[in-house]
Amino acid sequence: HFIGAISVIIMAFVEYPGFPLTNLPSPLRGAFQGGLVAVYLINAVLAVLAIFKAQERKQPSVLWFVKTFTIGGLAFDQLTQLPTTEQIELLKNKKGKRSIKKKEKLNFEEINFRHKSR
Repeated sequence: HFIGAISVIIMAFVEYPGFPLTNLPSPLRGAFQGGLVAVYLINAVLAVLAIFKAQERKQPSVLWFVKTFTIGGLAFDQLTQLPTTEQIELLKNKKGKRSIKKKEKLNFEEINFRHKSR
């Protein structure tokens, strides 16, 4: 993602005749600039949401802000798939400490369903 983003940023903002990535017509360069603005505005909104989601999961907020701003929805989805502290507590109360230590595959969909139905 980083290399692709740098390439598009170079194509959008650098003009150097003779180099194929920077020798683009103005309308195409403008389209790249508009696309970058749209993508990073969406990423900024997701990054702010990631701060709150990270706090629910006791994860480092700054890490998830930066990761979500640079990578976008992929990082945000990865964060939201992590269990919240509330889900972990429900699981501990349901199964006991032994099964947590065995690292069995956890069924978080069941926990979410039961939690939402309360």
